[in-house]
Amino acid sequence: MIWEHKTEPLAPAHVFAGRFLAQFLIALALVALALMIGMVGYTTLGKLPLVDAFLESSMLLSGAGPLYTERSSSNALKIFSSIYSLFSTLVVVVSVGLLASPVIHRLFHAVHFEKTKRP
Repeated sequence: MIWEHKTEPLAPAHVFAGRFLAQFLIALALVALALMIGMVGYTTLGKLPLVDAFLESSMLLSGAGPLYTERSSSNALKIFSSIYSLFSTLVVVVSVGLLASPVIHRLFHAVHFEKTKRP
C-alpha cells in the first residue's frame, strides 16, 4: 500500500477510511484462512465434527486455549494443536499490525506535518 510521504499533506478522512477498510479485509481474510486450516486439521487428525473443529480452532485462534486436546488425544493431534497454536499467535500479531498500521501512520504523519508547518 502506498501512503503519502512526510512532505505531502495529510490524506483526507475518506482516504484513511479506505486504507483502514483494505487493511481490515486483509486481516479478516488471514484470520478466515487460519480458521479453515485449523478446522481441516481437527477434522482429519482429531476426527472432530465440523462444529467442534470450528470451536477448537476459534478458541485457539482467539487465545482462549484448546478444549479437546487432552491426554487421551493422539500424538498427531497434540503436535498439530501445538503447531496451530503457535501459528495462531502469529496470525493475531500480524492482524493487529495490519489494523494498527494506518492509524499509526496517520498519527505520525499528523504530528510530523504539524511540526514542519511551524516556523
